[in-house]
Amino acid sequence: MASKKKDNEISRGEYVESLNLKKLGFKRMLKSFKFSFEGLKYAYLHEQSLTLHLIVMFIVIACAIIFQISTMQWVMIIVVGALIISAELFNTSIEAVVDMITSEYHPKAKAAKDTASAACFVTDLIAFSMWIYVFLPKILALFR
Repeated sequence: MASKKKDNEISRGEYVESLNLKKLGFKRMLKSFKFSFEGLKYAYLHEQSLTLHLIVMFIVIACAIIFQISTMQWVMIIVVGALIISAELFNTSIEAVVDMITSEYHPKAKAAKDTASAACFVTDLIAFSMWIYVFLPKILALFR
């Protein structure tokens, strides 16, 4: 049920407009970059899984250099790596919103967090299968 707005409260839309955040221009673009980097910093500092994903990406890129993969294979590993990081950032944002709304157990809060985590898991599986496709033949060739 929606609550009525008090006289001294302003809506988020009015607040954003009062800060001139919706105006186009170079300053707005710089603020957008600043907010994006603050989000990356938050996720890096508060989400262990993001750090783990970054370590795995470092290892995958090192393997790509060592095995001298093709340009198309580079595109594949970079795209799936970016998808993993993006999914993890969405997961982090959903968890933050749910935690902000309630600290008590609620089945819908659990469902929101679990499905966001599942999205990361599915993305990880897709990336892992792509990495196997790229690297397994090269690893097997070492033993022949």
